[in-house]
Amino acid sequence: MAVTAAVVLMAGCGPPSPIPPEPPPEATVSEEPILLPTAAPSPTPAAAWPPPEGAVKNPPTAEKIELGRQLFFEPILSDSGGMSCATCHRPELGFSNGQPVSPARPGAPPRNVSTLWNTGFNRFLLWDGRESSLEEHARLPLTLPHEMASDPDRIVATLQGIPAYVQMFNTVFGGTEPISFENTTRALAAFQRSLISDTSPYDRFVAGEKSSLTPEQQRGMALFFSQRTNCSECHQPPTFAMETFRVVGVNSEDPGRAAVHERGLYGAFKVPTLRNIARTAPYMHDGSFAALENVVDFYAAGAGRAHDFPNVDPLLKGFDLDEQDRADLVAFLTALTDESGLPDVPERALSGLPVIAPVDQK
Repeated sequence: MAVTAAVVLMAGCGPPSPIPPEPPPEATVSEEPILLPTAAPSPTPAAAWPPPEGAVKNPPTAEKIELGRQLFFEPILSDSGGMSCATCHRPELGFSNGQPVSPARPGAPPRNVSTLWNTGFNRFLLWDGRESSLEEHARLPLTLPHEMASDPDRIVATLQGIPAYVQMFNTVFGGTEPISFENTTRALAAFQRSLISDTSPYDRFVAGEKSSLTPEQQRGMALFFSQRTNCSECHQPPTFAMETFRVVGVNSEDPGRAAVHERGLYGAFKVPTLRNIARTAPYMHDGSFAALENVVDFYAAGAGRAHDFPNVDPLLKGFDLDEQDRADLVAFLTALTDESGLPDVPERALSGLPVIAPVDQK
């Protein structure tokens, strides 16, 4: 299923923003453990994609997306000229960075860098949900002293001195001051909304192409959508994510949602997408699991219940798996891979600086 726009987060973790208002009771976000529903979501037919968040206020155009792509890989936006958005969100690593965690930041413990694929559907951004607008959140990595360490005035002045950017901003935004910090964040957001993954082998299977999944992947899909494992209760299609904060009980001292909201549970984190999960190892908010097999084993053992972590979600009761079941589940997770929308990496930034060198595809 083609989707034309999505909001995507940039995973720099700065100090908490003011506490956002809680959604109304009927919203899907909950600070309390969610009870087991009566039936697991079905893998067929293909589920409808939700509307993207934020695109109405910042409509995407081809020209705006292209400007955002150039800015995403542009080191000149940083004070040192040696860091860009792609420093932490590397396309060839699922828009993560292949490391367990990023360095600790003021107001936030070290955390794994989240993927940018399909997060345009997210109402809340980052592991603890502290941000709810991509355009606003883009200010943090651009300006925080422990990240790109620039400032709005410097960014504007620098871009005004590069003819290629002057022309592109004029084309996209026009007006008397087309190059502004606000327009810079809007262009970055438009590019990231274009990072869509929706034609994986799984998607082709539910659309009727039954040969797109191997027998092993089909067995894994049956397990994933069964009440035996409850995987799909939290990782629901089509996004294979959910706008809730759950305590799974990874053994860390990170307070998660509790650090940014008065009703947040200690150790609760946003349910991440499983799209392109095979590209974004290591896993969990603290990067403590090197492989998908480790993640499956963790949940099979009852997640945090194994070490008496408080308030573990009631869905996570553990389940029995043999070696074939384990292999089948992992095989299904790899069937959620679709990188057909990978953007081209510029050979050189428009500033003339080199972009980050790609690494071997995982």
